[in-house]
Amino acid sequence: MPSGQTSVDHNPQPSDPEDGWPTIKLPAYPFLGDTSTDFGEHIAGEMAVAHNVIIRSINSLWHSAALISPKGHNDPTVLGYTGYALLTLKGLQEHHDSEEDVFFPALQRLGLNTMVEENVEQHRAFHDAMEELKAYLEGIQGGREVYEAQKMRKLLKEFADPLVKHLHDEIPTIRPEIMHKLDKAELDSISRALLNFHKSRGELFTTVPYLVTAHDRREAPNWPPIPGFLKWLAGKVLYRWHSSYWQFAPYNFSGEPQKFSGQK
Repeated sequence: MPSGQTSVDHNPQPSDPEDGWPTIKLPAYPFLGDTSTDFGEHIAGEMAVAHNVIIRSINSLWHSAALISPKGHNDPTVLGYTGYALLTLKGLQEHHDSEEDVFFPALQRLGLNTMVEENVEQHRAFHDAMEELKAYLEGIQGGREVYEAQKMRKLLKEFADPLVKHLHDEIPTIRPEIMHKLDKAELDSISRALLNFHKSRGELFTTVPYLVTAHDRREAPNWPPIPGFLKWLAGKVLYRWHSSYWQFAPYNFSGEPQKFSGQK
């Protein structure tokens, strides 16, 4: 175990069911792994941190949903909330596209077919509910739908229940003893392909602020794996392009926990 890490009995998760869904226990706390130095050893920890970003974003949406009372057409709070929700879905879609387009095919070529098939099947389990939620959010933004807290929570739960189960279940399938069945050249090739995929899909004005404000820095101080100046820039400049979104994130740009407290 790398210096500075301890075995995990820490499991950061909501203590109240009203707060949402449980996050994933990390292989070490804090997680200091670096997939660029040992992809096979650290990919499960890296994935767990990324999955927790998604879960915390969904929990924040769940909490905030009941506190929004629309005040007419194009209510800026509603548009900010639905914008943040759509950004969360976009981040999830990109994450799973990287798995299905890059990671899983590479594992299949190396003979790990059963593991891949199980994970892809779980992706399918929440796909329709995700599309229904996305359509509702886009309808609100386009003026075709009216925001209703009860409906939002219903659609969010139908989507999040199978999603969060999958996010938890996937981590043991890529634990080090499984990934180390592949040789280093194969692992390095997968690592490079995933990095290139995310570089091609990332959007500076949304992706960086989203990752910075949805991540618990205590959990993995070196995450997300982007240059430090971009993290700084997110809180100084980039947030301005979608400033109404970030009040719904689980953390502010200083890394402190926050909760939407309702419309003023």
